[in-house]
Amino acid sequence: MKNWLKLSRPEFHTVAIFPLLMGAGLGHAASAAFYLWPTLLALASVVAIMLATYWLGEVYDFEVDRLSATLEKNKFSGGTLVLQEHKIPHRKVSMASLGAVVTALIIGLYLAWGAGYGPSLFLLGMAGAIMGIFYSTPPFQWAYKGIGEIMIAFAYGWFPVAAGYYLQTMQWDMEAIALYGLAPAVSIFLVIFINEFPDFPADRQFGKRNLVVRLGRERSAILYGLTGILLAAYMVLLAFAGEKAFLYALPAALLALWNALDVLRGRWKERKKLEEICGRTIALNLLISILLSVGILLG
Repeated sequence: MKNWLKLSRPEFHTVAIFPLLMGAGLGHAASAAFYLWPTLLALASVVAIMLATYWLGEVYDFEVDRLSATLEKNKFSGGTLVLQEHKIPHRKVSMASLGAVVTALIIGLYLAWGAGYGPSLFLLGMAGAIMGIFYSTPPFQWAYKGIGEIMIAFAYGWFPVAAGYYLQTMQWDMEAIALYGLAPAVSIFLVIFINEFPDFPADRQFGKRNLVVRLGRERSAILYGLTGILLAAYMVLLAFAGEKAFLYALPAALLALWNALDVLRGRWKERKKLEEICGRTIALNLLISILLSVGILLG
């Protein structure tokens, strides 16, 4: 059980759970309704999709994760090494992944046609599942093609916010969803992006053409820094434009700016500092969803 728990990375499930809850809060503020059981079922489906994503990633990134462990890996990057240490057989992980996919599919079908939410919610869930599950899994392997970071931004950022909102309103208010979904989407992009820095030597040797391998770490640092600054500016502008929830999220904007400036100053070249920045970027992603949710409920 300890090995399965480590393999499942429960600490990283919050990256999609919190945006979905934020979207549900946004939908509740718009409709004054809150549908508990559909929301809980959607959360279960999201967790199942993340489990399948993480487990299949361990299977199909086996060799590159083993190589990364001997180079610059830190505690936020690479795999768990549970399979490399032969603590769980590959076959069991693959079968468990299939079970997770089937579970998510059954829940999605029930919400769409059993609970009456319709095909649009099912299609959104399917799109998110395809983007997440095939991050490392053939035939698509988004992470190997330089588009995995964008796929995860949608799957773990914008889509959960949209789903949470729709569960309470049965409407797609694209303005509200886009406005509030952008910040968690960009922040999870930054999480994936910075975690590729310590994996860069192994990924490059193995031929894994993710965004950092394609750009190199120097140019990737500039992109990370500029993206973090733009995210902070976006949140500040919305706060002062009258979106009260973003006032509560201003500490997250400061954290985004701190991370961006550290990377632009080249602090990512220090191994311990890079690990700290990776951790702070995950904290940024969580803080954005939590503080925006608080702002939505209190605003």
